[in-house]
Amino acid sequence: MDPDEAVALIRKLLLAENEEELQRLIGVYLPQMDNVFFGVLTEAAEVESVRNPAVGMRLTSLAQTLLPLRTLI
Repeated sequence: MDPDEAVALIRKLLLAENEEELQRLIGVYLPQMDNVFFGVLTEAAEVESVRNPAVGMRLTSLAQTLLPLRTLI
């Protein structure tokens, strides 16, 4: 996965309408979530925490949901 693909996937996950859709998307895309994806997600959470705290919180929450699953990949 390249950085642009990671950003597109992060956006898709953030736009999930509810928790059920988010979990479905995670199930579909988990095999593609590699070190690049997690690096982009972590960096985006840090940057947005300063620039736009609400988005930063959503990204941090997403990272907290996904990081434990990283070992399943």
